[in-house]
Amino acid sequence: MVYVLSFFLIGLPILEIWILIELGSIFGFWGTLLLVFGTAILGIFHIRMQGFELIFNLQKKLLSGKQAVPELVEGIGLLISGFFFIVPGAITDIFGLVFLIPFTRKYILKILISFLIDKMRERGY
Repeated sequence: MVYVLSFFLIGLPILEIWILIELGSIFGFWGTLLLVFGTAILGIFHIRMQGFELIFNLQKKLLSGKQAVPELVEGIGLLISGFFFIVPGAITDIFGLVFLIPFTRKYILKILISFLIDKMRERGY
C-alpha cells in the first residue's frame, strides 16, 4: 500500500511532467495547454451528462423499491473518472477516459470490488 501511495504522490507527477514536456515539444506550449484544458472540460462535461442519467436511473429504481447498488457503484466510477480528468496530465486523462466508458468502468470496478472483498475476507472482516 505504501508503494502505491508513493507512486501516486511522487512517481505519477514526475511521469506527468515528463509527458507534458514531450507533448510540448510536439504540439508547442499553446497546443499542449489546449490539450490539457480541452480534455478536462470535455471530460467534465461528459461526466456531468452521464451523472444526470445515473441519478435519474437511481431515483427511478429507489422509487420502485428495487436495489440500486449497481448505480451507486457506477457513481463511484464516475467520481473516480472526474477526479482523473480534473488532475492535469496525459496519463490521468487516459485513466479518466477509461473510467468514463461504461463497459470498461464496469469491468474495472468489478475487478476492484472482487479484490477488496478478497482482501477483507483474508483479514477476517
